[in-house]
Amino acid sequence: MKRPLDTSMPFVVAVSLEKFAGDIRVARLKRGLTAERMAESLGVHRSTYGRLEAGDAAVSIGLYAKALHVMGLGAPLSDLVDPRNDEEGQLLDLARLPKRARARRGNPVCFPLPRIGASPTRSADPVLRIGVLGAMSGPAAIWGLVSKQCAEATAEMYNEAGGVEIGGERYRIEIVSFDDGMQPVRSAEGARFLTETQGVRYIIGPNVEQTFAAATPVVERNRAMLFPYSFARSLYRPPHENAVLCQIATYQAAPQIYRHLMESEGVETLSIVAPATPEGLRQRAEIKLIARRIGLRILSESGVYRSGADNIESSLGPALQTMPDLLALPNLAPSDSVRLVARAREMGFHGPITTEAAQDTELLINSIGAQADGLVMLGGASPVGAHNARMRDFIVRYIRRAGRWDDEAGTKVHTLELILATLQMAGARALSDVNHFKAAIPNFSIENPLSNRRSLLTYYGARDLLHKRQIGIPLVVNAIRRGQLQTLFEQEPSEFMH
Repeated sequence: MKRPLDTSMPFVVAVSLEKFAGDIRVARLKRGLTAERMAESLGVHRSTYGRLEAGDAAVSIGLYAKALHVMGLGAPLSDLVDPRNDEEGQLLDLARLPKRARARRGNPVCFPLPRIGASPTRSADPVLRIGVLGAMSGPAAIWGLVSKQCAEATAEMYNEAGGVEIGGERYRIEIVSFDDGMQPVRSAEGARFLTETQGVRYIIGPNVEQTFAAATPVVERNRAMLFPYSFARSLYRPPHENAVLCQIATYQAAPQIYRHLMESEGVETLSIVAPATPEGLRQRAEIKLIARRIGLRILSESGVYRSGADNIESSLGPALQTMPDLLALPNLAPSDSVRLVARAREMGFHGPITTEAAQDTELLINSIGAQADGLVMLGGASPVGAHNARMRDFIVRYIRRAGRWDDEAGTKVHTLELILATLQMAGARALSDVNHFKAAIPNFSIENPLSNRRSLLTYYGARDLLHKRQIGIPLVVNAIRRGQLQTLFEQEPSEFMH
């Protein structure tokens, strides 16, 4: 029964609270979570959680905040009344200023000067705009949001240290984002906005093949560059020159993961379930080729689903009826992973499940508990033991933005670092002419700035992409075991990239 609005509070406040609670319910249902599961994750009785979704004003604000966190929606309350966003408060401050300033007798005016090389950037400094184009809403929103938050955290680190020096001048980095909703039309529109309206030459993203393909002609026409996370090799290969793959591809990670499982767990057969998107179906085709090449027998490949749909669990039927040793879920969006992994376990599948991509492990563990055990995925591009002081600083800044750490961020932390380092090598001309950036790629190499181990960051792709158009980052493969994220193995780029 729907609860009546609380008459002890202003009507507009009661309505907004009821809408907020209703939105939480919608978010829970989209993730395939029962109210009982949410109550268990929050550590409260089922009836208390029911009051939360009814918009009961007596439910503590802490419980509402925890519910958002459990569902992977970050910590939105942290900025709700941030003084920087309080326009009325700022106007009141201005109103309190004296009408005139009075000089202090006998005391000369003295302003401290910033220390050279250690001061934060100022609004008057020249600006280097970097774009982020990706899915920041919808079932795959986490992919684009992580790209945006990674870029913002890295930019903040540079700006607080005085900016990035290119050609003898320091630039303040400004991140300009555009949400394409994983829609090709929106991706092309975003590419036009960033390159034509904002003057951006270097764009991080998009996330998937269909949006990458839509943005490519716009970016090439406007002489800019993309740094996508799609694995569509044809869009990187000549005659295309203006895109750099920024993640380890399925065709690189899957052979290493499958061989490890064959040796460590005796895996001999697999079934594949993929989203019905160009990226998902292409990754399925690549997994089929890889499996045959290394001696894995494919039992089922017909399972497909539409990301975010109400019936995605039905796609598991054909795959699990064959009782494979391994279930492969390529191009798995984090919002779909909870439902598919939980349903696979409920259907009696106890073997390893692979995604060949990073996942939101905290959401999985909090949402489905022990059912997440056995999920194998890509981890951040460096294991925890290899984090240096700069990487730890990045993590703190990322958490401040996102509300918590997501290992997906570890796979994207290097992108802006490499763009900026390549610009430094290419010189100031590359800020307006990407041809100078591309000319610097073949000979570029730096020590990994985010690792305490000796590791080089450089460009690869001569074999797979026919020229160097991929960032070379370490391969870290993780698994959830007994409710904890564990590293299975790691490899340097020189061991699996060419």
